[in-house]
Amino acid sequence: MAAKAAALRKSSHRSENFIQKLVKNPKIPFAIALLIADSILVALIIAYVPYTKIDWDAYMSQVTGFLEGERDYSNLKGDTGPLVYPAGFLYIYSAIQYVTGGQVYPAQILFGFLYMLDLAIVVFMYLKTDVVPWWALSLLSLSKRVHSIFVLRLFNDCFATTLLHAALVSIICQKWHLGLVIFSGAVSIKMNVLLYAPPLLLLMVKAMDIVGVISALAGAALVQVSWVTSILLMNGASSDQIVYQ
Repeated sequence: MAAKAAALRKSSHRSENFIQKLVKNPKIPFAIALLIADSILVALIIAYVPYTKIDWDAYMSQVTGFLEGERDYSNLKGDTGPLVYPAGFLYIYSAIQYVTGGQVYPAQILFGFLYMLDLAIVVFMYLKTDVVPWWALSLLSLSKRVHSIFVLRLFNDCFATTLLHAALVSIICQKWHLGLVIFSGAVSIKMNVLLYAPPLLLLMVKAMDIVGVISALAGAALVQVSWVTSILLMNGASSDQIVYQ
């Protein structure tokens, strides 16, 4: 009984602390309201705005070949040409094709949830760093292009960017090893994420000793080795020439 009473008091204390944080920090209730409002906006966009046909059909053609057993990267082609993204892209979109059957509408719903996850991660970063006023959070939901990229165009940038933002959250929380592993996962989907590598390396060198830097980089490299190995097992020459061109 005593243990149960102590647990109840602890739970009540946590609830009181949460309420106090809401009262003292207007950014938190505003952020919650923003996420709710944007989720409604995303649902309306999916329901009423026509999907933009750009790369989705090409993505599905490329991963369909992979799911049917094709392992030569040069033969994984779509309307826009051969597959030019790393293996992370191939596996993620193969999973999406398997789940959605290649249909646009269920994929849009999936990407709508992905957009909300990405927005929540970015909002958390701004709340954690506390560098902007509360009203500035609303700017995160005003981009027509970001909504379009996620729920109307279904680009692979969506997964790469979400993982990148998740990596930044880990780094902000001083979880460098986890952050570098997630960052490496983002690179495996779209390699332009590598543009963030130089500043990250600089910050990492300032934040950790040499042993920490080497071990964090080793974790990131292990992710890439696993992806590259899977590519080489498909068809070493063509995958190396096409993906990293």
